[in-house]
Amino acid sequence: MRSAKIVSMSKRDYYETLGVPKSASADELKKAFRRAAIQHHPDKGGDEAKFKEVNEAYEALSNPEKRQRYDQFGHAGMGGASGGGNPFGGAQGQNINFDFSDLGGFGDLFNSFFGGAQRQRRGRDYQTIVELSFEEAIFGTEKEVKLSHRTTTNKDGVLKLKIPAGVDDGNTIRLREHGEHIEGGPAGDLYVQIRVRPHKMFTREGSLILSAVHVNMIDAALGTEIDVQTVDGQVRMKIPAGTQSGTDFKLSGHGVPVGADKRGAHIVTIVVDTPTKLNKKQQDLLEQFKDISGKSFWH
Repeated sequence: MRSAKIVSMSKRDYYETLGVPKSASADELKKAFRRAAIQHHPDKGGDEAKFKEVNEAYEALSNPEKRQRYDQFGHAGMGGASGGGNPFGGAQGQNINFDFSDLGGFGDLFNSFFGGAQRQRRGRDYQTIVELSFEEAIFGTEKEVKLSHRTTTNKDGVLKLKIPAGVDDGNTIRLREHGEHIEGGPAGDLYVQIRVRPHKMFTREGSLILSAVHVNMIDAALGTEIDVQTVDGQVRMKIPAGTQSGTDFKLSGHGVPVGADKRGAHIVTIVVDTPTKLNKKQQDLLEQFKDISGKSFWH
């Protein structure tokens, strides 16, 4: 008698999927996820199955409670609390399937034992992309997503999706059972990929918003106050005397939301502009300053 063919024995280790050690920090997990997501993204010619695997791994490991359960119990800790699990002891969603098609009479016996039931079909997963402005990603928004399919949640093929504050470019929102609906089986899932349009003034690094402000060398030397543009509008900021080019200033509470009532910072980098053209009077004044100070203007 030939043995059964195992179609899929077990899931790949989540840490292995992301290419990180078990001691990886939250920041290391995020960086690894971004690299893997870009590498396997279907829009970039990547493998869709691996892309979903990467999303699933990051979804589990980025959550401290889920990560603790996974570290202790492995994939079995990712299943439901009780009932409705895999009859072979695997975690829900683990897809451990056995092919008894070439076992002759034993296959019939197996089917009889389980009442002739066959593996339940599942609807296909769908993927769509939602594009946001920089500000929409920071503060959250609601978007109408046009789908190529209809579900019992949206008859007209339009889904109203609430985007949480703080989402970043490359994030994935998984909507369970919003994929293909089929008769006699569970619906697939909908994966919403977030794309954030670049901003002309701001960039983002985690919970930080970054920008640069130009200041002339006289104001930098003597000190001044300037208006700095943030996602919350203009903020008055003091530039101390003697500020050097490349100095960073921190505007607390003007960055990306992290939690319900907390935000990161906005980091402003000062760029001191040196004039390229001076008239005679300006040249004379700088020469006088140099003579008085007894050393270079820049020291």
